[in-house]
Amino acid sequence: MQINDLFASSYQSLLRTKGRSLLTMLGIVIGITAVILALSIGESAQKFILSQVSGFGSDVLFMESGTLEGQTNNPSPFVEQTLKHSDLRRIKRESWVEAATGNIFQMDLLRVDGKNKNINVTGTTPDDLIISNYKLKEGVFFAQDQLDSKAQVAVIGYDIERVYFGQGNAVGKRLKLGKTNYRVIGVLDKLGTKFFQNLDEMVFIPATTMMENYNYDTYQFISVKTPLPLEEAKFRLEVLMRELHNIDNPEGDLSKDDFYVASQEDAVQIVEQITGVLQILLAAIAAISLLVGGIGIMNIMYVSVTERIKEIGLRKALGAKQKEILNQFITESVILTLAGGVGGVVLGSSLAWLIIQIINGYLPGWDYIVSLQGVSFGVIVSTAIGLIFGYAPAKKAADLDPIVALRSGD
Repeated sequence: MQINDLFASSYQSLLRTKGRSLLTMLGIVIGITAVILALSIGESAQKFILSQVSGFGSDVLFMESGTLEGQTNNPSPFVEQTLKHSDLRRIKRESWVEAATGNIFQMDLLRVDGKNKNINVTGTTPDDLIISNYKLKEGVFFAQDQLDSKAQVAVIGYDIERVYFGQGNAVGKRLKLGKTNYRVIGVLDKLGTKFFQNLDEMVFIPATTMMENYNYDTYQFISVKTPLPLEEAKFRLEVLMRELHNIDNPEGDLSKDDFYVASQEDAVQIVEQITGVLQILLAAIAAISLLVGGIGIMNIMYVSVTERIKEIGLRKALGAKQKEILNQFITESVILTLAGGVGGVVLGSSLAWLIIQIINGYLPGWDYIVSLQGVSFGVIVSTAIGLIFGYAPAKKAADLDPIVALRSGD
């Protein structure tokens, strides 16, 4: 039998049971859709997270309380906070430090002329302007004397001014965070998101003011900008912090420290490792439905063989070879799974686009990515499922004795 005839015959056989064929394909469609969604959204999430981390700066180190092992292998929300303002002042005195800043983050209620909204408040220092490369739209950032005096001043994000004051009207005005009034001294230019925070909807106040008004005595992060190679700067910073925290650790065992220092490259490696593992896990879970779909294909093909015993016997009696019967049933199985695979790719890609649009409505910056691995996986695996799960029913059909088959069909 020619290939064209083989496909035409298989296609016509499937058309005779359109409803059953479509339901059989549905299992493959759902499985491939799940895989495409897992891989496409996983790749989009990885790219978004890396873009947020990469914005930190290739010449900046950041430091957090706890140990690196505790953050990556056994993360806990109850890490003892150890980064003090005195640590930051001492770090800034080092000749190899170009700039250093500390950050504290807190949610609070913003009130302006009767308008209320819960927003993120960031306590920071003047060097944050250098390290984060913020651009001012108008006004000024905090000065050192305002940090030292715990001044009740604020720099606001672009959208805060637009929504609550009107463009160009915020500097010199007052706003209230919680129960405390602040004078606006500056407005940042439009910045978008960084570290998963929308900077345009933030209010920045001096870190010392934050500590005073919100009862903090430590920083959540300390960032250091340096002209040195980062590995050398990291070593110097670790040695200095051990001295400041009285940690006896001459061998440099990171598990003994009460802080850890990382660079952008370190963060990127951690993110890639974590997101890579999650993608594999999600794809593996989604692929289970493909196994279920394959079993469904096998069951339906067995039913098809049973229903078509007389047809098989008649064809063999007229001279059809065993190989031709085998090939037809395998072809029918492959057509079902391949069509389901293509349908799954189309549906999965469409749903991934829709989900990314929804996410962007809440957290801008996500790119729509169709996973080429997912598409290849969908087409190749669906075809393989047709071959693997269709072989046993096809072999049963091919092995039927024509006389027995004709009698069974009566």
